[in-house]
This record gives sequence, C-alpha cells and structure tokens, in this order.
Amino acid sequence: MKRFRMRAFLVALWLFVAAFAAQLAIRHLLSARTVLSPDAVIGLSFGAEALAFLLAGFLVSFLARGFAWRELGAAAVALAVVAFFVLHRMKPPSFSYDKFFADTRELLVWAALTGAGAWLLGLWGASFGVLLGASSSPDLRFAFEAGIARTHLRLNRRTIALLVALGLVPPGLLFAAGVWTRAWDQVARGRAGLVGPPNLVAAMRTDALALAISVAAVVAALLLLGRWVQARAQLAHLAPGQRRKRPATLVMTAISIAGVAVGVWALTVVLSVMSGFEADLKKKILGTNAHALLLKYSSDFSEWKAVMPKVLSAPGIAGASPFILNEVILSQGQTPTGAELKGIDPATAGSVNELPRQVIAGELSWVSNPGSIPLTAAKPHPSAQLLGDGEQYLQDTYERKQSHPDELAKGISPSALREMPGICIGKEMSHSLRAWVGDVVQVITPLGDMGPTGPIPRSRSFRVACILYSGMYEYDSKFAYIGIPEAQKFFRMGDNVTGLELKFRDVDAARAEGRRLVAALGGFPYRVKDWAELNRNLFSALKLEKLAMAIILTFIVLVACFNILSTLIMLVLEKTKEISILKSMGARDSSVMKIFVLEGLAIGAIGTAMGLLLGLASCSFIERFGLQLDPDVYYISNLPVNVDGGQFLMVAAIAVALSYLATLYPATKASRLSPVDGLREE
Repeated sequence: MKRFRMRAFLVALWLFVAAFAAQLAIRHLLSARTVLSPDAVIGLSFGAEALAFLLAGFLVSFLARGFAWRELGAAAVALAVVAFFVLHRMKPPSFSYDKFFADTRELLVWAALTGAGAWLLGLWGASFGVLLGASSSPDLRFAFEAGIARTHLRLNRRTIALLVALGLVPPGLLFAAGVWTRAWDQVARGRAGLVGPPNLVAAMRTDALALAISVAAVVAALLLLGRWVQARAQLAHLAPGQRRKRPATLVMTAISIAGVAVGVWALTVVLSVMSGFEADLKKKILGTNAHALLLKYSSDFSEWKAVMPKVLSAPGIAGASPFILNEVILSQGQTPTGAELKGIDPATAGSVNELPRQVIAGELSWVSNPGSIPLTAAKPHPSAQLLGDGEQYLQDTYERKQSHPDELAKGISPSALREMPGICIGKEMSHSLRAWVGDVVQVITPLGDMGPTGPIPRSRSFRVACILYSGMYEYDSKFAYIGIPEAQKFFRMGDNVTGLELKFRDVDAARAEGRRLVAALGGFPYRVKDWAELNRNLFSALKLEKLAMAIILTFIVLVACFNILSTLIMLVLEKTKEISILKSMGARDSSVMKIFVLEGLAIGAIGTAMGLLLGLASCSFIERFGLQLDPDVYYISNLPVNVDGGQFLMVAAIAVALSYLATLYPATKASRLSPVDGLREE
C-alpha cells in the first residue's frame, strides 16, 4: 500500500476550499450584479465548483502518483468541516416552510454532501490523471491502445457497417411509420369533407424529403432482412463442427449496447414529451396573460398615462396595456360563479396578449362599444376551432338562443340593453352560467359602501359582448373582461389602474428586461412580476416532475452500465494472457488501462448514438402521428412533443459519463495485473 502523501493532501485541501469559496463568490456576484434567474445562478455556481473539484483531483493524481483516494478523502472531510462553520456563519435560508434559517441538522447535511461531492468528483478527476500516466510519466498517445480495443470488440468494416445499419434502419422505420400515418390521416380528412389531399400519393408529395427518407428506410430494412435470411440459410447447410462459435463477450457486448440504447431512448422520449407539455402550457398562459406586469408598491397608479410612453420607448418592449384586476361574483338568474374581473383596453390589449384571436362569438371591441351588441342571438365565428365537443356546444347554444329570443331581453327595453356596458367571458364560464352573446349578467363586488350592518355589496348589470376560448380550463372558467372606464367606475378607482401589462420581444428574457425597465423608471415604487414568477408554483411542479422522471429513467442507463462493467470484467479474464504479454513487452499500466477504458467508452458511445436516433425518430412519430388524448379531460387533443437539442446533448453526456465510470474498476484491475500471474498457467 502506498504511503500517505502529506503534500498531495495539503494541495487537495487548498484546492477544495478554494473551489468552495469560489462557488460562494460566484453565486454572490451573479445574484448582485446580473439579472439571471436564481436557477441559472445556482446552476452556474455549482457547475463551476464541480469543474474545480474535477481539476483538483486531476492535479493531485500527479502529486500522489495514483488515484490518491486517501488524500482526497481526508481533504474532503476537512472541507466538510470548513463548509459547516462557513454556512453556520452565513445563516442560509432553510428548505423547510416552518423555519426561516437552516438549523444545525440541515447544515450538517449540506456540509456532508459538499465533502462527499468533492471526494467523488476528485476521484473522477484523478482517474483522468491516472489514465494519462500520472503514476509514472505523462503519455497522451491513444493510437496503439485504440487499435487493440478495436480488435477486442471486432470493430472491422463489416461490423461498423452492420452497426450503422442497425442504428439507422429502426429509427428510419419509425419515421416512415409517422409519415405514412400522417398522410393517411390527411386523406381520411379529405374524404370526410374537410381540407385534405384527395389520395395517398398527393398527400405524400407534400413532403418529398420525408418520403425519400421513408422509402430509403424501408428498402434498407428489406435488404437487411434478406441478408439475414441468406446468412441463416448458409448456416443451416454447415455441419455442427464447422459452425463458428461466438465468444460470450461478444454477446455481452451486444447486450450492453442494447441496454444503453434503450435507456437513452426512453429518457429522451420522456423528456421531450414533458417538454412538449411545458411548452404547450407556456403558450396558453402567454396567450391569455402578458409577459410581465408593471406594478407599484402602493395602490395609487394614477400617473399610468404618463408612464406608458416611457415604457413603450424602453428597449426590448414590444407592447404595453393598462389593466385593472379584482375578484367578483357573476350570476345569471340563480346561477352564480366566482370570477376574476379584469378591466382592459381593447385597443391595446392585442399588443400584449392573444385575446382578440381567442374570440369565438361576438367581438372584443363591443366591450368599449356596447351599442353594437346585437339584440338577437349572435352567430359563432365559423373559424372557431374548439377541442372535443366544443364546436357542437357552440352550435347547440346558438340554436337554443335563436329559438328562445326572449331569454336575451328578459323584459328589458332595447334602449336600456344598448346602454348596458359589455363584458367578455370564457367558454367554460359561458357554459356554467348558460349565457350567450347579448345575455345580461350581474356582476357583484363586496367592495361596496359601508352600511349600518357593515359593507354593502355593489352590483351592476352587463351584457355579454363576446365569448373567449384560450384552450386552458382555468382561464376560460375564471376570467371576465370589461373596459377600463367601466372598471374604474365600478370599483370607484378614479383614474387609477392596477398596473400595466407588458410584452417583451424576447419572452425568455422577461425577468432581465423587467429589471432594466424598473431601473429606467427610477426604481422604487415600481416593480415588475414576470410570467415565470406569476406562475411559479405551476412551472416549479413541472420542473420537479421532469427532474424526478429524468432521475428514475437514468437508472435504466445505470443498469446498462453495469452490463458494460460485467462485459469488461469477462474481457479482462478472457484476455489475461494477452495483457501479461503486453506488460512483459514493456506496456505501462496506463496503456493497459486505456485499452479497456476505450472499449467501454466505445460500447457506451455506440449505444448512446443508437438511443438518440431512436428517440429522435420516436418523437417524430409522435409529432406526425399524434397520439390522441381526451380533450375534455386534458384540454389538448394530441400528445405534445418538443425536441430540445440541449436535452439530447445532456442525456448523451450522462450516458457517456456513466459508461466511463463503469470502465474504471475493470480497467484498473487489468492495469495492476502482474505478468508473472498471467503467464504462470501457460
């Protein structure tokens, strides 16, 4: 056993403490001097710390001439002690809801995790050093070792061609299935009287590239199938003694590649589908709401007309519109429902959201011009597209109102109806109130005058000016819209508004642009709440769910990496004599280690590439074919999918990293094999 090297321990401790201090400093500087989100700040600071731990382990391996697991472990324990006292002095916030500062138990957990992470990442970095010859003299050459690894794995031209074919043909068939099913669906729509091509050939011609890829995949699959049948026929004519036996390690290698491919495939598809749900939800939220809200810490925002030109002239601002928001009760007859009543400016609302394009009956402009609301039942827009039975509901409601015109007037004179202010409600609220365009609804607010027995609720009659459909149940059942002047009059706000709705040119930079806008307005008392902050709970739940699914599915790749581990161990046992001969001829330990590390990385890289191609083809199939969902339950007709290149790269990096970790134990055992022990039995 090698002696404990104090110099390596002191260097490791100094580097670990420096990395921990740098993480705290980077976190503080990014939070104070940038407009990055808290998640981005945490990711950058901890990422820099992890890289520093890797570099520390790499450098210490050359000082200790090996893995230096004892020196790194002692330095990690010392780092945990330092981290505990530093965090105890800093008083970080607690993760528990019933405490503000972290207690001693939480600090101990954080310190232990810091030390464990430093040790593991340090060992990982030390493995790179040992691989490059830290135990003797540095050796950056890989050509000789790569040739031996390729021979062990039998990666000749024929095998590489077969792997390429197996990696491309199954994804190509999945892609072809998506193309053909989409074309068939378009033809079915055309035959049903909807917009669509008349036959399958015309449908396929619309996407020539997809057709060419599909045909190539089918032809390649048929060629592979024919070649396999031919090989099986030739094998059947051979005598039992003439058949060449496959080594067990070759079968294990194929199983390892398949395991990694399946794990990467499942992980990419699940992450893409969950990203699709997140993107669809974000689209619906930003279709009804603005990117951000400009508010004041006080309730007095009477200077909004003077602030509007300054906001619109700020860089990055695409639109602004005033709004008023209060909770009310809406009722028609004996049917009440709670609602968020929002005062808007119909002339500028379309510059910050999609409300004008969400109208399925009536007109949004009738809110400010109630005299244009018809006294008879208004027809639904012919271009309105609703999920599920929504279109049938519109038609049935319109026919019912048309057959009972007295329901609209309810004994009120036409002149009185034309003087009533207009209100827009969502499709689900219209369904619960049984209200249509032209119907009269009562709006009740508890913010009334004080009477002898307490506050007296105040109510006012409004006529439905339009029906909205956002595609999100919460908004369609909760929000109602009236004009700004009517909202100011109804809530007795004078010339005040609640705030300004903002739309940015880059929605992902809403937080940064909002902070710049507040600074341009002079800071306090103005503040900005962006869309992510307004919907923090929802998107945090989605992010946590995606993280949990990613961690669970990563275990599939981890299990496949255990297959790589067992394959390499069997390969080491099978090649014991060859390893001994190499070492007796002068091969160093690092050279032997490189051979088996490269073999494991080749297995992991091939499986990862196959899994990524299968994941991409599966996402294309889901997107083109469209897995049907119940729109009345999920408020979405097809399973959404969003292919994110960054997520695919992250999955590939995780798979290759786990494959590398799986090679360390067998590669180290092979490098420490004595030539005498390997040749003793010969």
